[in-house]
Amino acid sequence: MDRSVKGLLGGGLKPNDPRRFLIEAMVAAMVADGNVDARETAAMEQQIANHPLFQGIAPNAAKTLVDLSTDAIKFAGSAAARAPAIAKGLPARIHRLAAFGMAAEVAAADREVVAGERAFLEALRVALRIAPLEAEHIVNAARAGQLAPYLEDRYLRIKSMIPLAAEVFALRALARAMANDEHRFMVRDFFTAIPDLALTADELDGELFRAFRRPRAPDAQVFGELARVAHALPDPVDRYWIIVYTLVAESPSTVPSWRVIPFMGVLQAAFQIVDADMELAVVDALTFPAAMSRPG
Repeated sequence: MDRSVKGLLGGGLKPNDPRRFLIEAMVAAMVADGNVDARETAAMEQQIANHPLFQGIAPNAAKTLVDLSTDAIKFAGSAAARAPAIAKGLPARIHRLAAFGMAAEVAAADREVVAGERAFLEALRVALRIAPLEAEHIVNAARAGQLAPYLEDRYLRIKSMIPLAAEVFALRALARAMANDEHRFMVRDFFTAIPDLALTADELDGELFRAFRRPRAPDAQVFGELARVAHALPDPVDRYWIIVYTLVAESPSTVPSWRVIPFMGVLQAAFQIVDADMELAVVDALTFPAAMSRPG
């Protein structure tokens, strides 16, 4: 299996393609200060022409996406005003990191990130739910010309969380008395639909089989098992995204009422997520397509 960033998006343009918003993030960074520098334009064009994420997009299609992005920003009134829409078009975590990194790279192309560009990058960071420290690392990587290896590293880090996500979903199934093969196969299809959790079918089958069939003590409690998973996820941002994935599994109509979903209450307590962050997770969960496969 291709475990590189290239495997995230490559290929021809698709409906609701996240690359539409990767391009808009770069266009917004380019126009944020009201002065389009030739070096910034060249940086964006080089990304679109050469970066593996854009592999498979024809030049005419890329130009159309740039034009659409430019029009959307003009209609919104400013680059910063488009940040929430960009985030909404990029529900997956790794896509959000890529968008922020590419925007930072374009903004830094003229060797100076001015006030308008800093304001846009901050608005984008907040909309994309990227922590300040991680944003700083991304900006530093972009300035140093090391964005691609940085994103590769983050991609692998996110993929390394899949066994823990599988464990959470096995416990979710156990709490709902649905820990059977039929439900496991539904969870596999669900994971496949989320770029952050996608592996080959065989790899996902293996991870989920181990999680669903893991021997547990007769008196094991779901909260205690979830607390064990939380211990393996010391980064609160990683915990937050597990919460998002778990909310996505619910019917979109019930997600805003997360407080009355028993498993979500137990997961929130075990992961020590405050109510304000749960509400943000609801917003992020609802950016995933309503029609995607869900395990129920």
